[in-house]
Amino acid sequence: MNDLKLGFRELWKNPGFIVVALLALAASTVARAQEETEHVDRTLAFPSGGTLQLHNFSGAVHITGTAGKDLVIKAVRRAERDRLDHIALDIQTSGSTVTIDANKRDPGWQHDKNNVVETSFEIEVPSGAILDVDVFSSNLDIKGVTGAERLKTFSGNVTVDAVAAGAVPRLTAETFSGCIRVRLADCVKGDVNFKSFSGSFDAQLPLTLHKAGHNRVSGALPDDASDSALRFTTFSGNVHLTK
Repeated sequence: MNDLKLGFRELWKNPGFIVVALLALAASTVARAQEETEHVDRTLAFPSGGTLQLHNFSGAVHITGTAGKDLVIKAVRRAERDRLDHIALDIQTSGSTVTIDANKRDPGWQHDKNNVVETSFEIEVPSGAILDVDVFSSNLDIKGVTGAERLKTFSGNVTVDAVAAGAVPRLTAETFSGCIRVRLADCVKGDVNFKSFSGSFDAQLPLTLHKAGHNRVSGALPDDASDSALRFTTFSGNVHLTK
């Protein structure tokens, strides 16, 4: 409390700082006011045993595995009108792979300050879908998927409820500065590998260690299983396995 009072006194002594702060706040408010919002709702048939590839820059991503056969995409796009007009949410199907690119720029179009659209996703896929997600500043929240999952973000957190995968989850998750939290079934088996520069690892499950060193862990939960693997990589983020 004393630090807070001291801070207010210092601000009062320096009215120039207050003016700058108010101008910055006003500029931020104007910039936000200039943004527009688009909603995209798409439903399309998903190939049996297919792969969903998702590329995004910023905006939360929620993916849920369901008993249905379709891919259901609900996206909210936020940006200035010029960016919304020249940067598309592109959805393509090639063979057994559906690819979603949240920032497909028109050829030759350039924006001086920002070339991305913030896009939030709520996606439903058949539970057996394979996921290949590569984003930058997005938090990932995945549940109900039984297929293999490769999840990569840079500054976001990764949260996975892998209970639906039962004893043999197949998950590779990577983040730079975010944390990874994974919920697993009680019957889970398989190989576990973790490596990080400064992050930590903990598991609320019976982990048999094969090797443990400085920010590196390898082991099994509770037995090796050739068709199950959990692999985690961070720079400064922590990994938590729960049940």
